Amino acid sequence: MLKIKTILGILAAIALLLPTNQPSVKANPTSSENSPPTEQPKSIYQQAKEELPEDFYALYRILERIARANKLDEKPWRIVIVPEYNINAFATDVNLIAIYNGILEQLTGDASAIACIVAHEMGHHIKKHIALSPSEKVALIEQIQQEAQREALAKKQNAQAQATGMSIGRSAARIFGGRVGRFGAAILGNASRQRSKVAQERIDEIVAQKKEELEQTLAEEARQREFEADEVGYLYSAKAGFEAEGCLRAMKVFGQTPSAEFDTTHPTVPKRIEAFKDLMVKFPATSLAEEGGALISETKPLTYSLSKDRASLRVNSSRGSSSTDDVERLFGQ
Repeated sequence: MLKIKTILGILAAIALLLPTNQPSVKANPTSSENSPPTEQPKSIYQQAKEELPEDFYALYRILERIARANKLDEKPWRIVIVPEYNINAFATDVNLIAIYNGILEQLTGDASAIACIVAHEMGHHIKKHIALSPSEKVALIEQIQQEAQREALAKKQNAQAQATGMSIGRSAARIFGGRVGRFGAAILGNASRQRSKVAQERIDEIVAQKKEELEQTLAEEARQREFEADEVGYLYSAKAGFEAEGCLRAMKVFGQTPSAEFDTTHPTVPKRIEAFKDLMVKFPATSLAEEGGALISETKPLTYSLSKDRASLRVNSSRGSSSTDDVERLFGQ
């Protein structure tokens, strides 16, 4: 018995002297400490910045915000950058906006000025201000010519009546064979030709006059449409939170073009600047930004699609970019 107790004591002493290699165990271990950190999903804006060319990314962020701030996100929008160094932009087709390289370069670093231009072109679409196509203009000129011909028809008919009289006069000359008969027929013939000539000249005058009136009317309407689009552009961009003065800075760039000081199809730049200043007083930008900010907070960012040739950018509507996805959302896969 004593030997057993002695042996157990010796073993216990040896165990205390030996080093321990057992790992320490922490209380309540968490799974995150044992697994690699997970990468946060990228936002749509981060993804766009990586995927899109720089100019398209800026235009996407600008147009996407304007659309959401003004309830213009029910339909998609498309932007094309025209590879020409020109200080210009225009609206065409359906919700298509074309912006020239020149204006983008001149306004580099000024998102608010670019936003005013983009919103201006969006305004043309909303107001249905699409310019008259060349074929439509030709059709109008043809209509003018037809109206001029009808207007001068009475003169032609008179000339034809005189031609009939000339024929009668010639018959009289043959019957009477006299000098008086031949002289009368010559007078009638000359009068008939003169009346026909006058009638055609009158038609040409009417056509030229009406064409000039058409050009003046179209130019006047175009100038009025520009003022309307300027107002919409200011309201849209200010609601989206861009600087109101951006519109004035954009106008200063347009003021460098040769026709800036003359009323053509666009009003003069000084007139447009004064109109913008009046709008800034009438509709303070801070109030507009609050209104638009509330709409933005209620909506999700819009997706985008770049064309295969990378020539145009589509900012999708609030319904997304895929009808297939929407069908599956409604009815499942």
